[in-house]
Order: sequence, then structure tokens, then C-alpha cells
Amino acid sequence: MPTITKTAELAAAPDKVWATLTDFATYGDWNVVHVGFPDGAPDAVAEAATFKEKVKIMGMPGEVTWTVAAAEEPSKLELAGAGPMGTTMRTLYRLEPNGDGTLLTYESEFGGAALAAMAGPLTKESDKAASQSIEKLTGLLG
Repeated sequence: MPTITKTAELAAAPDKVWATLTDFATYGDWNVVHVGFPDGAPDAVAEAATFKEKVKIMGMPGEVTWTVAAAEEPSKLELAGAGPMGTTMRTLYRLEPNGDGTLLTYESEFGGAALAAMAGPLTKESDKAASQSIEKLTGLLG
């Protein structure tokens, strides 16, 4: 499974970063692949909760059913996803105190036979989207 890992130093404390990451009503303000929630934004983050998200990457729309695999406020949010044609995804946010701010580690994985033929371009585009999303998140947090 291709994996993308990014780290960033954020000026906000972990609890503020957590609040932004889990405020699904504003998810599209920073997550560049997010298109919408077909069943409405989740109200809260709880382990084993599920929700659907419409995404777009490389110009291709898709729908992912996410399950919250871990929600350890304010340090870890992990989502396990199932997409079309047997595709799988995983997104992990780790938040560590860093002085007055936060060290964010972001990981994203994807796999499945339907994605194998375009793993290279998809990895490149996912890496770019991760960087753009972290930049927008950093801007939102001040």
C-alpha cells in the first residue's frame, strides 16, 4: 500500500488542532480532496462511528465510507476507509505538544487492485494534496 507521511509544526495547541480536525462542518475549509458528506457531516468523533465522504483526486470523484479506528483526544485520530471497487484507505493524524504549539504527523495510505495501475500518479497527487491541506490547516489555526 502506498503511504504518504507529512509532518508540520503548528502554532496552535493540540486541543485547538484536535477541535479543527474533528469539526467536520468545516472540513472542506482545509481538506483539499473533500467534496462533501452525502449523509451530512458527522456530529462527533467516536471510535467505531462511520460516515460517508465524497472526495475528488486527480479529477476523479469517489465516495469513501470511513470508520473511526481510533479517537484519542487530543493526540490521535485514525480513519479506515472503504471506497469503490474494493479500494481501501487509511488516514492518521498524530498530535504532539511542541512548546506552545503542536507537531502534526499525517499519514495516508491507499490500496486495492483498482488503484494498482495508477499507484505512481495517485501517490504523487495525494502527496501534493496532503501538503496543500496541511498548509490550509496551518492558515486556519493562525
